[in-house]
Amino acid sequence: MVAQEMIDRGVAVRQVARQLGVTEGALRYRLQQPAAAAADGRRDRATAVDGWDDRVTAVLERFGDARVTPASDTRCEARQVYDVLVREHGFGGSYQAVRRYLRRRFGSVPVQAVRRVELPPGVQAQHDWFEEQVGIAGERVPGYGLIGTLSFSRATFVWMSPTTTQLAWQSGHLALFERYGGTPLWVRIDNLKTGVAQGAGPTAVLNPTFARFATTCGFQVDPCRAARGQDKGKVERQVRAERSAFADLLRDDWPSWPALQGALDARARELHGRRPCPATGTSVAAALAAERAALRPVPALAEPFDVVVARRVARDCLVAFEGRRYRVPFVWVGRTVEVLGTAHHVVIHAVDQEVARHPRHTARRLVLDPAHYDGDSTATVLAPPPLGRRGRQQLAHWEGLPEPAAVARPLAAYIALVEEVAR
Repeated sequence: MVAQEMIDRGVAVRQVARQLGVTEGALRYRLQQPAAAAADGRRDRATAVDGWDDRVTAVLERFGDARVTPASDTRCEARQVYDVLVREHGFGGSYQAVRRYLRRRFGSVPVQAVRRVELPPGVQAQHDWFEEQVGIAGERVPGYGLIGTLSFSRATFVWMSPTTTQLAWQSGHLALFERYGGTPLWVRIDNLKTGVAQGAGPTAVLNPTFARFATTCGFQVDPCRAARGQDKGKVERQVRAERSAFADLLRDDWPSWPALQGALDARARELHGRRPCPATGTSVAAALAAERAALRPVPALAEPFDVVVARRVARDCLVAFEGRRYRVPFVWVGRTVEVLGTAHHVVIHAVDQEVARHPRHTARRLVLDPAHYDGDSTATVLAPPPLGRRGRQQLAHWEGLPEPAAVARPLAAYIALVEEVAR
């Protein structure tokens, strides 16, 4: 407007451009834009959606779209409308043509406001995996980083693993809790199979193994909604930021995984010392020190496990698990116990306490412990009868048993016995 006013007063275009600090060509282009827009007839050109008003309206009504259904407050996406038109009506136009048609007919889509939530200390942590090639012992191998961020203090730690199995998933959570200094009330996760068995968001069905682990550790699992990465925006942002903050460590070569982990922990402490916490205005390190008072202690007996099943104890005091049978104290006969498979053990729980522990993946199919038959009878289960003398002798490995050579009768004794009988 200023340039046009100056030109109308007789100032040369070159002089106006020099005074405004732009090139003469740019100024002439801008001055010609209004005239070009007035002469542009693209708005009046026919489109591929012309004449499809009734069919588009029918599709919108089917989805209960608020633009044609006054009582509705939902709005279907242009992609849905386009897919139905192509699939059911043979529409040959483009998706962009449908978008422009809907915008021209109904106006622009309202902007969805986003609610930003800042949680109190100790309430929530957000966890997510990322993948990176790392150097271990001179070889580049896939590495998986479980990154965790406390929502209040923004304290962020990275735990590296060569796998993303259920054992690694739980071990990573325990490792992050130890670095936090406690366990938050809620942990928000993505809908990966080690955490969620079915569905997403508030209606998700949790993986039973991970759900049991969460109960043991004392936190609640909070899955994100489907395709809603912003539900855990703090950790999503940290995945991008931390990969660059730790990029030099991930590119270096390390003799072992623990060496890499030590370097990552040291870098995290350094970052916490110089990064500000938005919620407090202090450093992240200071905010983390204050938040630790609100975290729950990490259970000392928490142990990662990749399988958890319920089993009924048979009359012979055995439960079946992974093709083997494991002995349980006789007092639990007829009752249901919980069998957990950890990295090295089969742990049997009953009434929130460990009642038996056996080595896992052994060659034996029967894993027994004679001590589980000991004890007094209860009101519902009678103790097994005690072993007799012969049974104890057969089971005992005492040194008084004679050698086989001392027990065998010499052949000469048999000959003398036969001759005596013959006479």
